[in-house]
Amino acid sequence: MAWLTNIMVIALVITAMPCSKAAAATVAALPSLIRVNISGLGTTYARIGSTGSLVVTKDDGTVLYQGSTSTIARRGVRRLADPSQAVAGLPDPDERRNRAAQLREARLAARVNDVAIVTIPFEFSVEDDGSNPLKPPLFSAQQVTQLHFATTDGLLTYNGRAFRGTFDLTRDDDGDMIVVNQVDTAAYLASVVGSEEPSTWMPEALAAQAMAARTYLVTHLGRHGSYDLEGDTRDQEYDGLAGETTSTVRAVDRTAGLVVTYRGVPIEALYSANAGGYTEDSENVYANALPYLRAVPSPGDESAIASSWGHTSWEWTTEFTAPQLRSYIGARGIDVGDIQRIDLTRLSGTGRVMGARVVGTNGSRDIGKDASRYYFGLRSTLFIVSTHPEEIEFVSASAADADRVRQLELLGAKVERTFTVNLRDPDRLTRALRITGWIYRLPARFVFAGRGYGHGVFPFRFGGCESSKPIAAAPLRGSDTHRLSAQRAPRPSARRSAAAFDSGGTLSRVRHRRAAWE
Repeated sequence: MAWLTNIMVIALVITAMPCSKAAAATVAALPSLIRVNISGLGTTYARIGSTGSLVVTKDDGTVLYQGSTSTIARRGVRRLADPSQAVAGLPDPDERRNRAAQLREARLAARVNDVAIVTIPFEFSVEDDGSNPLKPPLFSAQQVTQLHFATTDGLLTYNGRAFRGTFDLTRDDDGDMIVVNQVDTAAYLASVVGSEEPSTWMPEALAAQAMAARTYLVTHLGRHGSYDLEGDTRDQEYDGLAGETTSTVRAVDRTAGLVVTYRGVPIEALYSANAGGYTEDSENVYANALPYLRAVPSPGDESAIASSWGHTSWEWTTEFTAPQLRSYIGARGIDVGDIQRIDLTRLSGTGRVMGARVVGTNGSRDIGKDASRYYFGLRSTLFIVSTHPEEIEFVSASAADADRVRQLELLGAKVERTFTVNLRDPDRLTRALRITGWIYRLPARFVFAGRGYGHGVFPFRFGGCESSKPIAAAPLRGSDTHRLSAQRAPRPSARRSAAAFDSGGTLSRVRHRRAAWE
């Protein structure tokens, strides 16, 4: 089918250096296990279970729980200081099992009997049917206590998602409760490949993603205290077993041990979903100017339009009314009063916004570099912004315009007129009205129109690459650049060095223990 040729290929870009062909560089070995934070910015509630048996231990080896029931870890639990005071006021569980009603009655009893309600900083308990909300926990403490979760005959689950390896309930760098998945390096990479791009894409696209993911891993270890990487887009998307398929395992297997280097050092392997037709110089998004991350054309990005996975990553529109935009940026720390205009003060050579100024009734605020994506909730910084006065718009009732109807409702647009057609049923001799569309009156608003998805520094391209083609490369702008031509990666069992490029950029082999499941 035609759509199979529209695949995304990472352009692994390396700046050339005059040198002769040489053996691949050797970099430090990867650890056999990776610790991944799978709970985002922290959580106050973690439901951890297993598809088999579950064993939960403390740091000192004390077994807190062993069984097959899911467990619950919570922060800030409200309880009665003396639970015995509420027992007489609670109905028998067999007569009434409404947990919310029990809690309300318990709080009422506490007020009547002047029993204090206290907050427990941390609790760990076994999940039950909710019939006894005052049941004491297995363990409680004044702070988050590190717990270790393991299984010998299944997979661990966190809030319904399955993962290989083990879990540690611990604290992040800011002291928030998190769940860390300790998993084999190869299993982690196989999941990242399928989490970052569809596992049905061409083998070379998956292989390129595997190399980029491994290179990113090499350069981003050791930045946190209790874990190695974030399991989301702050580092690499990691969905556990859900991201792993036969094709992603194969991609990791065939590129096993390969990373991309520049002058013998692993590159900063950044990548984004869609560059919007042109990538960006690294210093225009991040702090440093890297010679191998230069702005280059990214042909094929427009093919995302035909993709069910990335059709919104090529061209997009985001709209806010003035009050909505004030509320949105206010939640992110910007308050300039009622917003009057947005000025784009500085653009890069590729047209990306490097500086913006929000002007309001109480002053103005400058936004720099890639931050406009965060403050305005945009897909990329390759955008323009315009103000639209109050106006009308016709929208049909067809399924193709369903998304637009939802957008208009979110903007607070009002229906001014409904268009209908009178249909006659010849079999029943009846008539019925069918809605064909509406005219909406839209409020005054700010419209952001742009292209691409992500920071755009490292080209993550849509294109027509056949499955027989090698891992693709994109040219760099400038006289000291070469097109890469990566050779086929040797299988892990082959005891030979990785392929070397005919320039300063090389594929380098790193060692890590193979996963037993591969």
